[in-house]
Amino acid sequence: MSQPPDIAPILTVLDEALHGGRCLEAAAALRTLSRLVPQDLRVRAALARALFAAGLWQEAWDAYEVRFELLPDIFPKVSRMGPNGPEPMPIWRGGPAPEALLVMGEQGLGDTIQFARYLPLLQARGVRVHAVLDGRIHALLAPLLAGIDLRASGTAGRVQGVKSWLPLLNLPQALGLRPQEYRGQIPYLAADGARVARWRARIGGEGLRIGIVWQGNPAAPVDRHRSAPLAAFAPIAALPGVRLFALQKGPGEDAPAPFALERLGPEMDQGPDWFLDTAAAMVALDLVVSVDTAALHVAGALGRPALLLAHGRESDWRWQQGREDTIWYPSVRLVRCPDGGADWRAAAARAAFLIRTGNLPAAA
Repeated sequence: MSQPPDIAPILTVLDEALHGGRCLEAAAALRTLSRLVPQDLRVRAALARALFAAGLWQEAWDAYEVRFELLPDIFPKVSRMGPNGPEPMPIWRGGPAPEALLVMGEQGLGDTIQFARYLPLLQARGVRVHAVLDGRIHALLAPLLAGIDLRASGTAGRVQGVKSWLPLLNLPQALGLRPQEYRGQIPYLAADGARVARWRARIGGEGLRIGIVWQGNPAAPVDRHRSAPLAAFAPIAALPGVRLFALQKGPGEDAPAPFALERLGPEMDQGPDWFLDTAAAMVALDLVVSVDTAALHVAGALGRPALLLAHGRESDWRWQQGREDTIWYPSVRLVRCPDGGADWRAAAARAAFLIRTGNLPAAA
């Protein structure tokens, strides 16, 4: 039996083309390659990345289904009772809206915050929506999802009257949205007024108040390309009149800072509900500078001015290639590490330049 061809060198060449800005060429070559080796998950994943980077969104959503084969543990399991026992429930792929629909959250908290904006669009089409999402952010999302049956993920359950379902990140495609409609109404989240008042009093009004986030979830496979050392934020800390506030929670929260950094204390987001105090503090601050993690999505959903520090080469598919803006959040600007690498201090120095010159995104 002949050995399958070694396609690793081909993927390396196409990856160079993709990150060199030749996204359409890379996508075309990967389409051909995926037809030749349709079972190769590396090729299919690279094709999805190239299609997103090229802005070929509808084709990219189809290709992005590979995520469930790459990470089978994240794929929700939904079944219904058939004549011979439990059987898979069909996924709604679009078209006439069903009377009721089960939407299952997937991946991280940031993904849920980013894509929850589309759930009310289902309601607007007369769909009775049941959403199974991470319980830690139910309180944050509750005002957005009024009238939706919101259930916590991680436990088995039964929903009556539902004949189809879909994963949360499938919503833009199933709803037939065009890329210019992905943004929707911004802001779509709001901080609690009483919390905002408390954090405004705590933070005060002096200086240019900047909240920073430097660490994502270290258990996530993508974390090595998105988390930065806290020390890398030194160029921002050195700006005259700047006050830095730590919005970091969880891993990395206690990292020592080689510059003045104001900690908001253990009472911030203490308890089972996440990001309620973070959202309020963001409203009380002038700017957020964050790596690619859930807090950045909170800032974007609130319409708060934010700079996203991103790896120069391995940034996530949703930020595309070579862009400083994003189709998701008008108040977020990308600052990429130079030379396609992970020089986070250089990215922070670029962010410091933007701050010093006032070249910042406006609040939405």
